[in-house]
Amino acid sequence: MRDLVKAHLDHRRIWQDFDYCYPVISRRSKGVSLGVNLNPDKVCNFDCVYCEVDRKTPAKRRDIDLDQMAREMDALLQLTQDGTLFRVSPFDSARPDQRRLNDIAFSGDGEPTTAREFPEAIARMAGLLEARGLRDVKLVLITDSSRLQAPEILLGLERMMAWNGEIWAKLDAGTEAHYKAVDRSAIPFQRILDNLLATSRRWPLTIQTLFLEWEGKGPSEAEVDAYAGRLRELQVQGGALKEIQLYTVARPTPEAAARPLKADLLEAAACRIRGSLPGVPLEVFHGPQDWPEVNAHEA
Repeated sequence: MRDLVKAHLDHRRIWQDFDYCYPVISRRSKGVSLGVNLNPDKVCNFDCVYCEVDRKTPAKRRDIDLDQMAREMDALLQLTQDGTLFRVSPFDSARPDQRRLNDIAFSGDGEPTTAREFPEAIARMAGLLEARGLRDVKLVLITDSSRLQAPEILLGLERMMAWNGEIWAKLDAGTEAHYKAVDRSAIPFQRILDNLLATSRRWPLTIQTLFLEWEGKGPSEAEVDAYAGRLRELQVQGGALKEIQLYTVARPTPEAAARPLKADLLEAAACRIRGSLPGVPLEVFHGPQDWPEVNAHEA
């Protein structure tokens, strides 16, 4: 919690008049992450209770212009490299160690893998990094894990993983009941698990897990144990886990009942998971100490 700076609390997917690309200071990236929004229409196949996207406000546009996307990203790469980005609020709050360019991340107002342009967008972003000699900058997919085995997505993933890529895959639950309550998707939970297994057999996965207080309750010990069991089963069946990122709500969402899980409860969950999965790195990211009683979207 002490590591939070102003820029960590402002992850709006907006930069000036851009339509697709935006910068954030990311705790999980430990530096600058340049986002690519492949879902400007705000359509998503999940309806997570903690999602920050305001779907009441009409979308600015619904199409994807890959040429414009590339121009926007190239401009952001320049602003980051020459330091101009850090003269603008809230990026001026970033400490020197947080100003390192870590990645281009596919994470927008919906699930990136639902966009048919996904494979070509990967190729365009890799080309920009190549042209600037930024071979150490990663390409990261932040995904709800629902379409990881679709043929066109596999094509994009192969391109991405050939360029220092990482897959950050969501798993918020150990049971179908918790999955339905928190992620609220029509996609069967088993499909998520099958996709995680098939993908982790090819490439090591970073598992992203958000535990929160929802309607006054956090996940039970039984739910946390079931979650750890799912990942342990994945390992037994030949899947590789790079790390687990365990976090909670950090910014206000449209759902007033979605609140950060208290630090001691998040640490207790982390302890149970570490006990079940020895050898798998797990990092915990706490929410802010002060949380508004009135939700920002309702104020």
